[in-house]
Amino acid sequence: MVESNSMEAKQKLIEKPVPLSGIRQQRASSWREDCDQTEGPKPEPEPEIEEHRIDVIVEISDRVKNWIGSVGNAKERTPSQNPWPSIPKVPDQILRGTTPSDFKKFYEPRVISFGPYHHGKPHLQSMEKIKPLCAKEFLAASHQSIEDVYKKIESNIEAVRKCYDTNAMNEYDDETLAWMMLLDGCFILQFILFKGNIQVLREHQICFVQVDLFLLENQLPFGVLQLIFEGARVITMKDRIKEFINIGMSDGTSASEMPLEKPAHLLDLLRSAFLGSSRGGDKKMISKQQEQKAANNNNITHHCWRMMKEFLSFQCLFQMIRRLFGLSQDNNNQWKTFRYIRELKAAGIRFQPSGTSFLTDISFKSHFFYAYLKLPFLIIDDSTKPKFLNLVAYEMCPDAPKDYTVSSFLCFLDDLIDHPDDVKELRSKKILYNSLGSDREVARIFNEITDGLVNLDVYEDVKDDIQKHYDKIVNTWIAQALHDHFSSPWTFMAFIAAVFIIIVAVVRTYYTIADN
Repeated sequence: MVESNSMEAKQKLIEKPVPLSGIRQQRASSWREDCDQTEGPKPEPEPEIEEHRIDVIVEISDRVKNWIGSVGNAKERTPSQNPWPSIPKVPDQILRGTTPSDFKKFYEPRVISFGPYHHGKPHLQSMEKIKPLCAKEFLAASHQSIEDVYKKIESNIEAVRKCYDTNAMNEYDDETLAWMMLLDGCFILQFILFKGNIQVLREHQICFVQVDLFLLENQLPFGVLQLIFEGARVITMKDRIKEFINIGMSDGTSASEMPLEKPAHLLDLLRSAFLGSSRGGDKKMISKQQEQKAANNNNITHHCWRMMKEFLSFQCLFQMIRRLFGLSQDNNNQWKTFRYIRELKAAGIRFQPSGTSFLTDISFKSHFFYAYLKLPFLIIDDSTKPKFLNLVAYEMCPDAPKDYTVSSFLCFLDDLIDHPDDVKELRSKKILYNSLGSDREVARIFNEITDGLVNLDVYEDVKDDIQKHYDKIVNTWIAQALHDHFSSPWTFMAFIAAVFIIIVAVVRTYYTIADN
């Protein structure tokens, strides 16, 4: 019986084998029981945390609904429908980094206010007493009634209000604003009519008024000036305004060549004069350069001559060396490496006046080993910095012209001027007239005007042509040799004499050998 029972047990083990994992689990459980008996009672297992989903209902307030509605109703910014362009304040991006003293010096009127932005300030009150007298004299000279002029201005007072910032208009009613426009407009026209020679003004006041007339925040809508002078029977104010704007523009341009293309204000008209009588001056300059390039590219003679010049200037040899040693560079995405007038002069680039004061009249022409860069004539005086700063601020305004020509010109000039010697070179070539007396001060003015200014490269074509000439190493070698050895007529004469002596010596040696 015992043997039979043992045989049955073995047969059951064979029929139902115990898996290895089960054996491991049994061993692990027995080991845990031994540990629990030695360590003490087994801690109770923590209850499982059931996950509960809580739906939070957020109610949108009326304030947030208004924000959402503003996003849904957002539209692209469209130009103002006002018949007269707006007169903004100096943009915030210009004022950042500007100290209060700099703002008062360059953007705030010194002696007289025009318009509502600076009206009523204590230091400007003395000139308010002069405005009625100037209005009386101008209306008498133009044979107009003050009542008629006031009615025309008041009938357009809504258009006047839309020209200025809303916050500045809240403290003026229609009558006060119309009377302000009448007095300010008559003073401006009287000042322009007599070119500043008003008996009640002293010399220093006249100089300050000439600067205050071209501040961005000190402008009147040109439509207001037109309402005042359009009824003049004898005076032709349009020609007088052109002549006044052209003061200091020493290009010989007559007033009749500058049309009044509905400017926004006098500062806008000054900008048009700097660009060459029209707002598309920079586009005309660029299109002219492109036409010239296209004509040159279509000319077979020009192609042959250009290839011969490149061969003579060892450009082919340099390109072969670069390609053999893997030193060729991509010229399509190349940084401008030329700096300042001194470096350009060392590369054989000479400077000439363009013959006008138009900021768009810049050209560059490259020859074999020298080139000419033509720049407009500029007068540098105490009014230069505030004028250019306010022109730059005007170009940064939303409703201003989109070409940024003045800003690009100043950046281009800043690339050329860094040292007083750069200013000295431009003075010697009759490009700059420095009435400040210090070349260092002129260099500092252009460096400070362009501080933090974005360069939009209106003159990119000119810079590319300069860079191409500057990259030719042989041009620098030849220019340096000419500067070192032929900078004066005496060195040139000595060179000719030396060449003559060598030729004579060679001839004498030849005949001596031939006789022997």
